[in-house]
Amino acid sequence: MKDIKLYNMILPPFMLLTFVPIIWIFSMIGNFIIDSAVILALLSLLKKDRSVNYKKVIFRVWIFGYAADVIGAIYLSTVSSMPFINAYFSPANLGEEISNGINSALNFSHFDSIWGVLFILSGILIAAVFIFIFDYKFVFKKHLAHVLTKRQMIIASLAMSIFTAPYTFLLPKELFY
Repeated sequence: MKDIKLYNMILPPFMLLTFVPIIWIFSMIGNFIIDSAVILALLSLLKKDRSVNYKKVIFRVWIFGYAADVIGAIYLSTVSSMPFINAYFSPANLGEEISNGINSALNFSHFDSIWGVLFILSGILIAAVFIFIFDYKFVFKKHLAHVLTKRQMIIASLAMSIFTAPYTFLLPKELFY
């Protein structure tokens, strides 16, 4: 049981505020499936033993990926609730437009303005960067260094960060209520 590993999660940022258990369960299952598919595909492409190596990393990949998604969601929730955003952008109501876009991105629809979309994309990017760091330093380097070269670990970490980033942050909130 110690060799089983899990990874990244499907988690729109507004779900942090709802704490609906059924959503968290589906989020966890969805992320496990996506992480498993990406890990198995990577191991196949790299021509490595899929069953042994999959069992070594999947649980850690899933947990660290979920942690990265939560970091991205916390960033989105924290920034969108900060009242000082207007203070940084004052020329010609640009600050108000950016602030409104950021606030509506989490509370209403992020597709109402380009600023809302860019704000949500920044959360996805932050989560992807953390996925890369966690996978490279704490998963592949520690558990597959004997199987993968440094270049392969970087490629695998990059692939995980690209394919398992929380793109569901972009889902319209209207789908969920």
